[in-house]
Amino acid sequence: MVGRVETPRPRQNISSAANLLVSGWAGDTSANGWAGISGVEVWNGLKDRGTKLSTGTVGLARPDVSEALGPNLANSGFTAIVPASTLKDIPAGGLVLNVYILTPGHGSYLRPVGVNLQVIPPLAYPQDPVVGIIKPQDGTAITQKQTNAKFTFSGFALDRNPITNPANQTLGPGCSGCAGARGSIGTQARGAGIASILANIDTPLPTRGDNSPLGLFGTPCTSCLYGVPLVSNKGVLNVPGAPQGSIITRSYGSQFDFAGWSVSLNPQLLSPGWHTLYVTATSSITGRQNLTSVTFNVLDMTHNKIQP
Repeated sequence: MVGRVETPRPRQNISSAANLLVSGWAGDTSANGWAGISGVEVWNGLKDRGTKLSTGTVGLARPDVSEALGPNLANSGFTAIVPASTLKDIPAGGLVLNVYILTPGHGSYLRPVGVNLQVIPPLAYPQDPVVGIIKPQDGTAITQKQTNAKFTFSGFALDRNPITNPANQTLGPGCSGCAGARGSIGTQARGAGIASILANIDTPLPTRGDNSPLGLFGTPCTSCLYGVPLVSNKGVLNVPGAPQGSIITRSYGSQFDFAGWSVSLNPQLLSPGWHTLYVTATSSITGRQNLTSVTFNVLDMTHNKIQP
């Protein structure tokens, strides 16, 4: 019997909150014309005495093994996925994964690998992100006649759960192509725990690739969509496309002082009557999405002021 477990590596830290890939290669040198492997199982404890964590797949192509050890081992690869739902029931600390390679006539062969299981505590705020619309309020009337033909929608979004990976979660999508008097926008989503905000009118989700004014609010910048407002805890108040401040979010903690967003639209692009603004926030901590909406009334050009 030849082979090895390639992932996970010995003493590797693994998380109980994520699925675990177990993979490698194995072969029975007495087999003729194939690798001689009929199955793979991953156990916590000994086979048929402990707990089986996963049943995997064998017969995967491994040209590197074939080149080194001969054509019989061309399909000697194996993989198994240990689900996070299984790992969460195992105490944190050292864990020996017993990988059993099964053969049709020669029994099974054991390849143990020791890892360090890290149990991730439950989220303090499992329902986050929080997303809100400040302007307009529900039922507000907006006239098509606006200064500079522009009306600004604004709100806030944040995830109160601790940021666990600063390299990933303190930098949002940014907008490297949007440069101007205020310079490039490069520090989005810092501290707010938000990866992106998606705003749409009259539909919760846009048609994929829709850049029309009523889908993603148009493309004022050639390299980014202001219909994906950017969120940060550092920047300028009430400037679409730039980091946004929000007084409301101070109640969640000073680290969220700049968890606001805003996006502008020419209301003349909307027909007079009632419309709904949908805003979806995506957490950079969990990937969870939450949606909120507000309904507003567009008045035609004969109205000079927003009516109550």
